[in-house]
Amino acid sequence: MDGPRRTGWGTRRRAYTATVDRGEAGRPGASAQSAERPWPLSARELEVARLVATGATNREIAEALAIAPKTASAHIEHILRKLGAARRTQIAAWVARR
Repeated sequence: MDGPRRTGWGTRRRAYTATVDRGEAGRPGASAQSAERPWPLSARELEVARLVATGATNREIAEALAIAPKTASAHIEHILRKLGAARRTQIAAWVARR
């Protein structure tokens, strides 16, 4: 293979799973309206944002979270709107800054 090697979804999924296991993928059970939350996203949207940051496609996100690809797309649209972003790369940058 010539050119840069792209990290496979399996590798990104294992890395994401490790963050979930450490309890870093959101706060399960937390109210969506929680005043304590220092970010504008729901726990599920935060999970999706973290997967977007790994470079996962909508289909890969859907598989990882056991949701429909259309639902993953809707989550991404909501995230973009809440963050005032226009691109997935801006979601990734937001996740990196957190």
